[in-house]
Amino acid sequence: MKQLFVLLSSFFLTTIFFSHKLFSQEKAKLDNFNFLHFFPDSSFANIVAEKLNKNIYDKVNTKELASIKGYFEVGPSEVESLKGIGFLIGIDSFNCFKNSVTEIPQEFGNLKNLAYLDLCKAFNLKRIPREIGKLKKLKHIRLALTEVEILPKEIGNLTELTFLMLCCNSLTEIPKEIGNLKKLITLDIHSNSIKKLPDEICNLISLNTLDVSHCGLITLPNNIGNLKELETLNLFNNNLKELPKTISNLTNLRSLNVFDNFQLKENYKKYIPKSLKKKNYS
Repeated sequence: MKQLFVLLSSFFLTTIFFSHKLFSQEKAKLDNFNFLHFFPDSSFANIVAEKLNKNIYDKVNTKELASIKGYFEVGPSEVESLKGIGFLIGIDSFNCFKNSVTEIPQEFGNLKNLAYLDLCKAFNLKRIPREIGKLKKLKHIRLALTEVEILPKEIGNLTELTFLMLCCNSLTEIPKEIGNLKKLITLDIHSNSIKKLPDEICNLISLNTLDVSHCGLITLPNNIGNLKELETLNLFNNNLKELPKTISNLTNLRSLNVFDNFQLKENYKKYIPKSLKKKNYS
């Protein structure tokens, strides 16, 4: 029995030794590749290499890639794929525009330090992964002038967001989870195809500005009056027939635009909050 125990112990220790050795060898290999191994898109690889004052055929390791900090831009370029971006865990701002990128990869969720995300004029972009919900430090998102049709519900996990621009895309709905964004100050959804807002949008207790113009909106949530901090409400060019009576509770409202809602009944004026009655509204 004792001999069996010794044999098993020896086998176990030998297995650990070789596993550790294999891991070390694999890590050594990983740290001995050029940029094209990590970033198959040569245009993207070149952008990353320049950050480290290298060229794409130089050797680089994961520690060096993680050392890239701050603002990172994939601007006007021929980049088609962002594969490998998950290695850039040190960046806190990412701007992607005027290239041929069609999707943000799942590994984007590795960028745990990201606070600012700008996808304005990412004209070919079609997909945002649900892994975006892992970026808990995000405070500012601009998603505009893209082909994105679906906003993942995991957007509701980004509870530090204060600014969310979703204008000029191909969105047809806003997920109800947006109601979790209690620190959100600005929400701009204009120029999409959204006929109805989720009731949960009325949970945005810090919201100051809401732009839902040019959306084909046919109704507003009845509890919109819960947005006590709202100062600007832009409903221009929709298909609204009436406004909820609870707009009278928007006591901080300073600007209301309802122009070009051609079926809107005039009785909405009965519910205009006092803060607007001494000002111009349309």
